[in-house]
Amino acid sequence: MKVLVTLAAYHSKDSKEILLDYHQNQNQTRDYKSHDHVNVVDHSLLSRCDLFSGKWVYDHNKSYPLYKDRECKFMFDDLACEKFGRKDLNYQHWRWQPHGCDLPRFNAKALLERLRGKRLVFVGDSVNRNQWVSMVCLLDSSIPKPLKYMHLNGPLYTFKATEYNASIDFYWSPLLVESNSDNPSNHHLSDRIVRIKAIEKHARQWGDADVLVFNSYLWWRIPKLKVLQGSFESPNQVYQEVNMLQCYKMALKTWSNWLDTHVNRTKTQLFFVSMTATHSR
Repeated sequence: MKVLVTLAAYHSKDSKEILLDYHQNQNQTRDYKSHDHVNVVDHSLLSRCDLFSGKWVYDHNKSYPLYKDRECKFMFDDLACEKFGRKDLNYQHWRWQPHGCDLPRFNAKALLERLRGKRLVFVGDSVNRNQWVSMVCLLDSSIPKPLKYMHLNGPLYTFKATEYNASIDFYWSPLLVESNSDNPSNHHLSDRIVRIKAIEKHARQWGDADVLVFNSYLWWRIPKLKVLQGSFESPNQVYQEVNMLQCYKMALKTWSNWLDTHVNRTKTQLFFVSMTATHSR
């Protein structure tokens, strides 16, 4: 496994197969409609399409957005823009448009069928937490209230669709390896410290997943980090300051080595999102 991979380059074939299965499960060819064109989805074209090469386009379709933060019972207040007074909601109408093909419109029940009896886990920082919240809110309205629940257990957030025995989880691990920033509610520390070869504590929380989506980059954007020799519990802690890029590379090496050793690639799909936009404001 390469140390640095991106979502665009990793497992695109499996993603195409998921979309093809989506159409097969619907037992029909769906029209993809936007404000200026109507296309019939061509399965052969979709199978050849690079889903990760495209651009964001503004869609005037009145059925957007696919959910509203005021209506999603699982939305966190720090993400609820409309609830707290944001007036410009046009950002909710942007959608991904691959070059050379159209994505089918999101179908919550089709996704739940794909996840029946499975566990999807987002692992990383608040960028992936945002992705997890969006996924949960996209599914929320399609699941009757008695058949879903959310459970928070420290760094592990679990959403369960009981009828499908499907679990969609988020695990807070902003640096992937162990660090002094692993507390999901108390992690804004100026003196960042990592155990660069220690990942087992986190990995045991997501090792059984069927789909793993990792992200990690923003938390590394400081000139140097302290690498801890030994454990955080040790009374005599020894540190070594390492420049950010070298430290990031070592952490991803620990991460990728763990996946190579412990993950059954015939069962589990892996994705990694690297550089992402800041979103502190």
